[in-house]
Amino acid sequence: MNKKSVPANQELNSYIIQEETELLKHLIATYPHRKKPLLKSVMGGGQIRINGDVITQFNHPLKKGDEIQINWAKPSKKVKLQKLNIIYEDQDLIVIEKEAGLLSVASLKEKNKNAVQILKEHMEAIDPRNKVYIIHRLEREASGILLFAKSQKVQEQLQNHWEDYVIDRKYVAIVEGKIKDSEKTLKHYLRSNKHNQVYIVNTPDSATEAITHFKLLKQSNAYSMLEFKLETGFKNQIRVQMAHYGFPVTGDKKYTAKKNPLGRVALHANLIELKHPISGEHLKFELVPPSNFRNLVAKG
Repeated sequence: MNKKSVPANQELNSYIIQEETELLKHLIATYPHRKKPLLKSVMGGGQIRINGDVITQFNHPLKKGDEIQINWAKPSKKVKLQKLNIIYEDQDLIVIEKEAGLLSVASLKEKNKNAVQILKEHMEAIDPRNKVYIIHRLEREASGILLFAKSQKVQEQLQNHWEDYVIDRKYVAIVEGKIKDSEKTLKHYLRSNKHNQVYIVNTPDSATEAITHFKLLKQSNAYSMLEFKLETGFKNQIRVQMAHYGFPVTGDKKYTAKKNPLGRVALHANLIELKHPISGEHLKFELVPPSNFRNLVAKG
């Protein structure tokens, strides 16, 4: 590529790639006067498009004939990401850490912003053409990992073929009491009523089977920290089953918890492992439980 065709002082550069390489390598070679942290920031900020698509991967392959567009100017609108952090992003997926208390999607009764709305505003501030599509939900009371798609195609592919792509999902919770079982599988039939309450029934009629596996991680005299793996997915599944088992998730007054030492339901989506729906790449995201989880068990 003729570097003279890429003026360094322009806020917007658009040109054709002349040789095969990777995105970050190309930027370092083409713009030696710009520091590497700046180049990474430009990529992470969604300010680079390849053939019209926003690209944030450092090792994205560039082919001869690709059109690259670089917006060196910072986004004109700054959006503060309240109650969530972006932990991964590529041209197809966004993975966030959601705080407890934040709804995943809009609700008719809720006036405060939800995760979709916050992320959508952030992405549109970078480029009005950016889109955000939720792939799955995380309970309002829970914190942890949540996936979004950048196109309806990727959203539908993951939602319609969830079991083909998602390899593993795990949660961590603090429950009230000292559990004797180091491992256990809970199986129940669940229903929900018009008041949004989930409850256990004895027969499968008009009910959904819920299967939850847990293992003990750590405990004190008052609390137990458990890791959960869901074989099925039903709203409030862990919370309902653990309450029925006699060890409710602490802070969960909706399902019989007596204490609320953390000021929230002590449930955290700590791991998701999947095959990328487009590239096939193996992805694994893990967030250790919040420090107050660990401290609560240590204090007893």
